[in-house]
Parts: sequence; structure tokens; C-alpha cells
Amino acid sequence: MNKTELTIHQKLNLIQTSLRVEKGHKNNFGNYNYRNLADIFEGVKPFLNETGCFLIVTDKMVSIGGSNYIQATAIFGDHDGNEISCEGWARESVTKKGMDDSQITGATSSYARKYACNGLFAIDDTADADSMDNSKHISHLRENTKGKVIQLSPNALKLKRLSLSKEFAGTEVETKITEWLQTEPSDEAVIAQYIQLKDKQEGIKQKAKKEKE
Repeated sequence: MNKTELTIHQKLNLIQTSLRVEKGHKNNFGNYNYRNLADIFEGVKPFLNETGCFLIVTDKMVSIGGSNYIQATAIFGDHDGNEISCEGWARESVTKKGMDDSQITGATSSYARKYACNGLFAIDDTADADSMDNSKHISHLRENTKGKVIQLSPNALKLKRLSLSKEFAGTEVETKITEWLQTEPSDEAVIAQYIQLKDKQEGIKQKAKKEKE
């Protein structure tokens, strides 16, 4: 069967199950390998040609709670007008050593665009707190809802899982997040809270790493 005749979901499934993008770059300071946005673009181009599809990645600046965020959208479409999209978010740093304002925004844009593509093509960079077993999170949530049934959105569930990570053990983070989710915040607010908490988690990890050195 001609692959251009597949449905849009079949085409995306083909790419998700076949695309391999190696981590061909080395971060010597952090001692880890990584892939960048250009690597993903180069890896997906042959599949786009094979399936008759296209990829468009855009972004825009969003201000939330006094902080600037880049909201990137990766759009996978075909020539019949069918499209599937995925978003990626990144917070713009206030300052970053050795960078001017335009470079900070550009780096944040690349980061957000990369993770929008990661989500669209099912590329996983790390196995972090988001991949943990759900069962204990659900039981913790039920204990704190006082009988009120709350239907969590996917982003709210990610935030809840993050609050239960080992970096926040023994703190009030879990309780505060649980109580805050009961107020049924907007999805945009949940995303902003997740990004802030993720940044805090990374800060704790880096601090622990430096203490070991």
C-alpha cells in the first residue's frame, strides 16, 4: 500500500514507531548526551517525504504570573488538510550568563519546540517522575480530597506526580499542590505551576550533585 494513502493517524503512528534520533551531542559540564531540535528535523524529513506529510513548528510568547513562557506548537499534517498538533512549554530565564536578551529567547524557543516535537513523535529524553507508577499517587490524592471526587486533567496529573517525587519528600509541596488542584485551576495555570516546580526540582538535583563532588 502506498504510504501516502494512509490516514493521518496511521502516518503518525508509522513515524512514532520507526523514527530513531540518536543523542549525538555531549554536554561535558553535565556529563550527559543529548539530541537537539535540528537532529529531530533531520531524522523526520525522510518520513515526511515518504508519507507525503509536512511538519510546521511555531511558537509564541505567553506571560503567566509575571514570567515569560514560550508556547511552541508542532503541527503534523498531510495535503488533505488533516492535522495533529502537540504543544511544548519553556520558561524564559531572567538572565543567563553569556547571553543577551535575544539569545535567551532563542534558546527558550528551541527548548520548547524540541519538546513539542518530542511529544508529537513520541520521543522520550528521560525517565523522570512523570513515568512513576500511578497507584500510590491516586491513593494519596484520595486521602487528601476529603471525599470530593476530582477529575484531573492530564496536565494536573503530571503536576501531582511531580509533587510526589523524591526531591520534595518531607516538604509541604505535595499537600499544597493537592489543595491547590482542588480549586480547579485553569489548564494554563497548571502548566505554569508544573514548569515552576520542575525548575525547582532541577535546582535541587543540581545542588545535590554539587554537594557530592
